[in-house]
Amino acid sequence: MAVTYSWEGPLLRLKLEGTYEPEDVVREFEAALADLRAPEKIVLLVDTTRSESLGSRTPSQIRLVAEALKPHSDRIGGRCAIVAFEDVHFGLSRMGSVYSEAAGVESEVFRSEEAALAWLGVLSR
Repeated sequence: MAVTYSWEGPLLRLKLEGTYEPEDVVREFEAALADLRAPEKIVLLVDTTRSESLGSRTPSQIRLVAEALKPHSDRIGGRCAIVAFEDVHFGLSRMGSVYSEAAGVESEVFRSEEAALAWLGVLSR
């Protein structure tokens, strides 16, 4: 599967790798939240560094994923960090952050996982 998740305490790490559809991101995020290991309050990190699909997404597809955060805003503390190395991924993720902020979730895009984790208040492993 190209979209996967893992739990590290309260940290939900959502990895977007290879090719996938926007609905796959939403589905895997919701599966992670339904996981019995999921704590009540979580910290969300989205890793796009190995995505082959993000660069070809339309604004409406990016909006679909960003707006999926809205019903879970309280649970994720109203924040989401995105890691994007490539310029196109960084730019499109910034677009997504505008959509997510309109949905009540503050999103920031980072070039390094360490910076993203620091912004989220999580120590790197």
